[in-house]
Amino acid sequence: MTQEEHKAILAFIQGAVTDVQAPMDVEADAIIRALFKRNPDAAYRVTVLAMSLLAQPKAPQPQERRSWKAMLLERRERSSARRGWQVS
Repeated sequence: MTQEEHKAILAFIQGAVTDVQAPMDVEADAIIRALFKRNPDAAYRVTVLAMSLLAQPKAPQPQERRSWKAMLLERRERSSARRGWQVS
């Protein structure tokens, strides 16, 4: 890991914990914590995924604001469709 990568990770996490725009969903937090506890490498993988998604050029967004849950479900559906899976 380079010094720049190290700094990028620190800045990303610091920004995520200090740039709070909405109250935390307690139920979602409990689910996430449980999953991270069962999957010790999940924090690393989620951080790398989030950083790579944020680094991608942004497509023009519609005026409507979507919740993180809606975006996650949409991404899951697209990913499953590419793999030929059916999301229920």
